[in-house]
Amino acid sequence: MDEILAGTMRDAVYGRLDYLDQLVADGDEPSRAALANTEISRLTTGWRDLLAAHHPDEHGRCPQCSGWRRPRRHPCSVWTTAHRHLIADDGPRGATSGRHAAATGQPTGAVPRVS
Repeated sequence: MDEILAGTMRDAVYGRLDYLDQLVADGDEPSRAALANTEISRLTTGWRDLLAAHHPDEHGRCPQCSGWRRPRRHPCSVWTTAHRHLIADDGPRGATSGRHAAATGQPTGAVPRVS
């Protein structure tokens, strides 16, 4: 996919997400109910399609995240992200720790040395 098409697709997806966020934040009760009737089904279908593409193969590896040099065991980052957002995301933000947390600007849980 060329860069222009990829950028257009990315902008369209983020634009749609921003639009949905705005409707949820600013819409009245009937508008939010109508939004739920149409969008929840679309979002669950999208999650299911994404998770199906990342379903582990017979060796327990994610076929989308694995390369011939680096096989990725299940669960891959798509499955852990789905679990975090759909199941376990009831807690406060910023509770993540580890090396990937530093890359996202979240606390790493590291204790600074005091001289």
